[in-house]
Amino acid sequence: MTIISDLACELLRRRPANTDGVHVTTRHLPHLTIHTTVIETATAAKAIGKPVGTYVNFAVEPDTNLDDTPLVGQLAKALRPLLPNRERLLVVGLGNDRFVADSLGPQVLRQLTPTPHLLTFEPNVRGVTGINSVDAIKAISDLVHPTAVIVIDSLVSAEPDRIGTNYQICTSGITPGSGLGRDNPCLNQALLGVPVIAVGIPVCTLLTKPHRPIYHVVPKDIDLVIDDCAMVVATAISTLP
Repeated sequence: MTIISDLACELLRRRPANTDGVHVTTRHLPHLTIHTTVIETATAAKAIGKPVGTYVNFAVEPDTNLDDTPLVGQLAKALRPLLPNRERLLVVGLGNDRFVADSLGPQVLRQLTPTPHLLTFEPNVRGVTGINSVDAIKAISDLVHPTAVIVIDSLVSAEPDRIGTNYQICTSGITPGSGLGRDNPCLNQALLGVPVIAVGIPVCTLLTKPHRPIYHVVPKDIDLVIDDCAMVVATAISTLP
């Protein structure tokens, strides 16, 4: 079975049973499950299909009021040790706000208040600006010299129930446009020279049929899903500096 997903917790299913170099822990809180996957070796990374790093997935129980969960506090709690120097934090919102399902990153930025310690940047997409988003982010990073970078993006999930209910934090960075098959460089510490933490939320699943292209499938209320998720992420980030 081919699993198309950006979530490490889903991709774990396709690893061989005897794969070494992977550690998984699960913690249960009220209406919230925190699933941590640590990929330590190149062999394990190849088996799972994700780079070496730590992946923390926060899964909210379906039909749960977000105010009844410790989600925001737990997101912030997980981010703080990954960003030990937050003196000049750059938050990058990937995506295209002309397409609702791809507008998570820009929507998060709209709910943040920039300060000398919290900078925001929206590179948009090449189809709108003519500029590769990775090149734009690298140039801005070189200009403002952040101490750490958070990159926000929409993700793909293999399970529709995870749309808008799962939040993934990872230390390995992110490759913009990978869900569309684009071969961009990875936004990570090796490229930018400072810690890069990716925060993503699945907003769609992919539907494939024999001899037909891949279709992105999104829920009808995706605009409400994006609004809620953007609020959660922005609130968590606002508590960091």
